Amino acid sequence: MFRSAQQNRIGGMLWYAVLIWFSSSILSQALFIGFYGIPYDAIDLFGGIGPAYIGLVLIEITMWILLAGLSVVKMVRKLKLKPVNIVPSLGK
Repeated sequence: MFRSAQQNRIGGMLWYAVLIWFSSSILSQALFIGFYGIPYDAIDLFGGIGPAYIGLVLIEITMWILLAGLSVVKMVRKLKLKPVNIVPSLGK
């Protein structure tokens, strides 16, 4: 029911990691467009980095999975019905 301080800290750090990752992706794409006039694509990255690109793809997929998982958990917690204390009326 209640989360521990450590769970709150880990959840917060994961959200910060996702925010930093997303922001850096947007910034790098904007800089690339600023320099070359076109967005970069996977073929350019694969050719430039080589086999190390597979590791980067795995990291990005992991980040998307974490983001989706955190979002689902947060939605489920918000939508979870809380028990209501019902006091029966005594005929009044």
